[in-house]
Amino acid sequence: MLKQFRSNIILKLCFYIFLLNIISMGTLYSSLHKGGECEYQLFYKQIIMIIVSWIILAFFSFINYRIYYRVAIFLYIITTILLIFVDFFGKTVMGAQRWLSFWGFSFQPSEFAKISAIFILAKFFSLPKKNDFLKIAITFILLGMNMILIFKQPDLGTATIILLLFLFVGFFSQIKKRYFILLIFALIAVTPFVWNILHEYQKKRLIVFLNPNLDPLGAGYTIIQSRIAIGSGKLFGKGFLSGTQNQFNFLPERHTDFIFTVIAEEWGFFGCLVLILLYWLILEKIINVALLLKDYFAFILTLGISVLIFLHIIINIGMTCGIFPVVGLPLLFISYGGSHLFVTYFLFGVFFNICRQHIL
Repeated sequence: MLKQFRSNIILKLCFYIFLLNIISMGTLYSSLHKGGECEYQLFYKQIIMIIVSWIILAFFSFINYRIYYRVAIFLYIITTILLIFVDFFGKTVMGAQRWLSFWGFSFQPSEFAKISAIFILAKFFSLPKKNDFLKIAITFILLGMNMILIFKQPDLGTATIILLLFLFVGFFSQIKKRYFILLIFALIAVTPFVWNILHEYQKKRLIVFLNPNLDPLGAGYTIIQSRIAIGSGKLFGKGFLSGTQNQFNFLPERHTDFIFTVIAEEWGFFGCLVLILLYWLILEKIINVALLLKDYFAFILTLGISVLIFLHIIINIGMTCGIFPVVGLPLLFISYGGSHLFVTYFLFGVFFNICRQHIL
């Protein structure tokens, strides 16, 4: 019975992810469509990256997840070194120094820091219950070092994701809740001091988040155009390749961080509902498996994967709707880019191996 349940979980998740791939390629084609022509180079590149991502998923689904307990510190050190390299040798794109390039291939080490964060959390939070404060302190220091390096790039979105991963996973672990409640109050207390270390463009983003019309042609332009695109989609949208904000190039970053607006404009509320339903089905399956796990390390790993997916979805969609400040996070499975795809499919490979090991 459980063996059949395991097979159904994996097959259903693969099917849901495949549907997201189809939505991604259709939306990406539309977002790259300008003047009757598509930027086919980026479109074909994304197809190749999706194929490579599926290979990564398949390969790591056969690697015993317990190995990550032993190599978590090693992977953390490698990730930290790469983040330091970014500070010295990173490629700057649109004012952000986040990429490393090797032999013509570029990637963001900050994306791999999310993997490292989940492994560190799973390793330390699954240790025997002796000194909760020490476990929290060590974990927070380790992740805090990476958050500082990522924040300097600057990449406020990924640094925030790692902080929220720490808080969410910790709060739902077996560690005493009072430590995290105190930490949350401490973070709130130091928030005013963080303002002084933000970059000028980050301050503008936070200000226009409260009122985009303060700078409608500058920092507020993207969120204003995003809201127009989402609202104009109404119930069923304007149809494929018929979104005016998209096709007339009013919407910046529409193939990456703001790709949700293309879906909303072309397919309306109904299309957005289908996308959110697919995400909900994926998260539901992962959480159902987590509740069956007796290995606490596997439980924290699964919890970390589900929290990461949830945070990306809620922050990205909230950002495009104006509910959250613009922080530059891709919409998982949908946005253009390879680094976030490889990381996400790798984590699903880890999750599939957990299913194979425990749901027998």
